[in-house]
Amino acid sequence: MKGAILLLALTGLLLLPSAKSFCQAGDKAILKTLNGRFLNAIINRDTAALSSVLADDFMLINPGGAKRTKQDNLNNILLLDQQVLSINIDSMDIRLVNDNTGIVTAWTTFVIKTGGKKTTGKNCYQDVYVKRNKVWKAVAAHVTMLSGQ
Repeated sequence: MKGAILLLALTGLLLLPSAKSFCQAGDKAILKTLNGRFLNAIINRDTAALSSVLADDFMLINPGGAKRTKQDNLNNILLLDQQVLSINIDSMDIRLVNDNTGIVTAWTTFVIKTGGKKTTGKNCYQDVYVKRNKVWKAVAAHVTMLSGQ
């Protein structure tokens, strides 16, 4: 009996790293999905979708260095004189810092329309997600325009 218990305990210890790896892969997939929802909400001017991704205490630093709250971001996607027409992710990295914190770093090419004129640009952004009460939410973001923009 002791041998069987010892065998079960050892088997559990051997499977523990793969269980953690499975959870990490699942969390990375969730963050990738949330990142997609974030971008699609901007393109579609969908404040309900964006609101569901952003934490209430969300803070973004825009390319000009200004702080933007969750409400600022919700208001901004509704501006009539500017619309994001497309966002293409050129490359992306998702890193889990721990079980409750993840960072999405991406480089994108986008097309915006301002005053009837279309402009293509490139940027890099980093979003920080935190799992609160078992739900991932974006809590911070920083956007940098790439040179020549």
